[in-house]
Amino acid sequence: MLSNGIPVPDGFVVLSTTFDQFLHNTDLTQEIEAILSNVEHETVSSVEKASQKIQELIKHAEMPAEIANEIQTQFKKLGSQFVAVRSSATAEDGAENAWAGQLDSFLNTTEKDLLEKVQHCWASLFTPRAIFYRFEKGLNNQKISVAVVIQKMVDSEKSGIAFSVHPVTEDPNQLIIEAGFGLGEAIVSGQITPDSYVVTKNPKEIIDINISNQDRAIYRKQGGGNEWKDILDKINQQVLSEKQILELTEIILRIESHYGFPCDIEWAYENNQFYVVQSRPITTLSKKEEIPEKIKFEKEYSRDNTLLIQQAWCSAVNSYQIKLEMKEYKNKLLVFDYLNDGVVEIWENEKWTKDLLNEILKKNSESDDVFNWHLNNHKEQLAFIKPYWEKGFIDDISQLVKIVDRVFENLPSFGWVYYSGVDDRTPAYIREQALKMRDEDVYYDSTDTFFRKSLIAIYPELAEYEQGILRNEIENPPTLEILKKRKNHCIAFGENGASEETLREYQKKHPELDFDLEISFGNDSEIVGQVGNKGYAKGFVRIMKRKQQIVKAKEGDIIVSTMTTPDFVPAMKKAAAIITDEGGITCHAAIVARELKKPCIIGTKFATQVLHDGDLVEVDADNGVVRIISKNNS
Repeated sequence: MLSNGIPVPDGFVVLSTTFDQFLHNTDLTQEIEAILSNVEHETVSSVEKASQKIQELIKHAEMPAEIANEIQTQFKKLGSQFVAVRSSATAEDGAENAWAGQLDSFLNTTEKDLLEKVQHCWASLFTPRAIFYRFEKGLNNQKISVAVVIQKMVDSEKSGIAFSVHPVTEDPNQLIIEAGFGLGEAIVSGQITPDSYVVTKNPKEIIDINISNQDRAIYRKQGGGNEWKDILDKINQQVLSEKQILELTEIILRIESHYGFPCDIEWAYENNQFYVVQSRPITTLSKKEEIPEKIKFEKEYSRDNTLLIQQAWCSAVNSYQIKLEMKEYKNKLLVFDYLNDGVVEIWENEKWTKDLLNEILKKNSESDDVFNWHLNNHKEQLAFIKPYWEKGFIDDISQLVKIVDRVFENLPSFGWVYYSGVDDRTPAYIREQALKMRDEDVYYDSTDTFFRKSLIAIYPELAEYEQGILRNEIENPPTLEILKKRKNHCIAFGENGASEETLREYQKKHPELDFDLEISFGNDSEIVGQVGNKGYAKGFVRIMKRKQQIVKAKEGDIIVSTMTTPDFVPAMKKAAAIITDEGGITCHAAIVARELKKPCIIGTKFATQVLHDGDLVEVDADNGVVRIISKNNS
């Protein structure tokens, strides 16, 4: 990159052959090979014992004088007090394998600690994760070495990562930039939520800006090393200006053009200058055939609710299309499915949710009036409905219809307050009110319970099937035969009634709609999902499909659920990480994980089917991957 005019900090490389020479001169080569030959990589204790032995050997071996002298000589030539010391395995970051995050790097290193950090980089080739990875990828019989890159340390005012092809949409004409204040370690480690900017390549336009609420950052500590500092004055401040976004875009495109493939790039910004500190291939892109664009739906969450309350929610979100003057979208698809413990599955047009959040943010940012109106309206609705909750039910059909109509009319205010709370870009004072209301509110579930009990009171003969009664059927419910069919499978498009057919049957009739109905179990050791909140954790699985199971939670558990609800929060606070089958960026698990700063992977589709209590797993929420280290066979 440096030879092609890319702005890369000056530095030098301690070649992998130097590491090989170090092992040879210290007589460690055969000893390490002997330890690795006895590793049972599926047994955690075996991997960890081997790792500890090998790392101790490398860290405590005396570095040969000729190697130490040459490293110190090259360091002095840099003329920099601080350097970054980065590991790079010889089998790293190819099109098939990515050791990203497996090996160690050290920022703001001084001459005093330089040689020690180099040896620590060498030793990190044998961390438990790295040993397991080489076995997992079939590299255990290959010769693997490690180089160490030593560069002038950029004292980053701003930093981040970029993908020259958007890793989620996989649109080759889109790139994405993530940016935060301070050193990039805060973003890479998932400890802050960065700004994100989506840019099209042709024409070169910024099409999406998401601003995070970063209140702390990592900066260089006097004398070396790093420290966290509060940056409350920068909350809600956009990290990169539009001019800077486009300037960085040009650099990203030059790097992609130079290598000829999509790149994952780390960058830093100091004194009005961008620097590229790392670039590697994006290894997570799938090879997709070109297909016509469809209206794409994703399964968002599952609820043990009636179709009636789901219709009310549908009515609420449809009303936003009118009030916000949004272009027309398909209604939410509601799937009433008893095949999985009797729950309603909610599928959403994925573009709709994103556009809705953007519009609500825009209105909230322009004025408090819209938010305050919805907040006050929702409080009035609470005052109206609470007496009915306390009564439990009513058995008057006409009165129930009036209450249902009132809920349908006012549920948009509940939705507005809810969405204002889940979006990190919402102004802080509004978000605080919204989160308080959301945390204290039981409106949705309590109203659903009231509807359910009232329908049973009015139609006791339909007690097993009250979940399937729709709004226009309250006064004249379907036959028992129809409701029995719905109990097996039923789909409902918004408020347009229901059909007793499977989703797959429906999709065959409507090829313009795209539902992800295929479940792929991947390989035997990995489950892939969407990042709900970045981070890393390792621990034992605790399956929690129902709120009654939260009493089983222990400190450090990896909670695995179809989807969490507010009832799960006490268990989530104990968890080391959270994994769900379902969910999108606004799902409960992702929101709470961000608030609790817990690693979270959502939308795995089948984690609750593949994993079992007591399985040992590694949650790599930076990359959306759950790695199964060992299964509990008891």
